[in-house]
Amino acid sequence: MLRRLPRWLPVAIVLLCGAPDAADGQLPGHVLRVIDGDSLMLDVNGGHYRIELAGIDAPEVSQPWGGTAAQRLHRTLTGAFVVVDVEAGDSGHQVTGSVEFRGRDVALDLLYDGLAWSTIAVSDADTDYAHPYTEAENQARAARRGLWSDERPIPPWEWRRGTARQ
Repeated sequence: MLRRLPRWLPVAIVLLCGAPDAADGQLPGHVLRVIDGDSLMLDVNGGHYRIELAGIDAPEVSQPWGGTAAQRLHRTLTGAFVVVDVEAGDSGHQVTGSVEFRGRDVALDLLYDGLAWSTIAVSDADTDYAHPYTEAENQARAARRGLWSDERPIPPWEWRRGTARQ
């Protein structure tokens, strides 16, 4: 005869084991809040992690399209359960990685919608293979979606340096 396990047992296991280490490769958790168009705060068993989406750079909140990118992430992810595939992390709970939600890559969707730049380096040696991120950005550019509808969108790295074209 099987006995029913006490309700408190899973909570006790999590508390005894602690939050997963970012070096483990994956961080499953709930999105507490969106910081901007390419970063968020994740709750993993009570531990909070700042997640930077890998492979993209979204406009800053203070620049054109930055609020739109942040709102898109906010509407889609706040309170949602996501899995982060960790690419880099530190002991201070800062992680760079790809975020999957409902089987979709969140950064790829932002690129496709024209709300971010791909930061994936493309070399001449890569001409036989197009990275999905660069392909999504190229499709958004061609269709003039999102920030690509502007005549000369300002890359966020220029905006941050204060070298934005006026």
